Amino acid sequence: MSGLPSYEELLKELYEKLPEKRSQVTTLDIPPLEIAHVGLQTQIKNFKTVCEAILREPKICARYLLKELAARGAVDESGVFTIYSRVSSQTINTLFKRFLDSYVICKTCGSYQTELRKQGKVWIIRCLACGAEAPVKPV
Repeated sequence: MSGLPSYEELLKELYEKLPEKRSQVTTLDIPPLEIAHVGLQTQIKNFKTVCEAILREPKICARYLLKELAARGAVDESGVFTIYSRVSSQTINTLFKRFLDSYVICKTCGSYQTELRKQGKVWIIRCLACGAEAPVKPV
């Protein structure tokens, strides 16, 4: 029996072959929304920049916010998102956080490094960090 490795030796060898554990999932530095009220309209000045940081098209994020607010709006060429009604900053930030939870953050590992794509009639979030895929409600 002396020729066979012991349980402890096998276990040690196994742990040496495992990849290093990542210490923490890196959180993304999302710039805060720059919300301004212009007359009866609400503008998010850095909308395009924020959408690029979360790897989402501005039109998808805008569609979600407008649908939740039951309002009209548009994103112009410079990346400013205008909502054609007056909406409080708190409401916009709450809805944006809900968008992040539903359509950006990976449900498996919590990473913000995800992509949203449509497969047929189903929207899928695919995590670029862990590879997990999860279906989500249509935007």
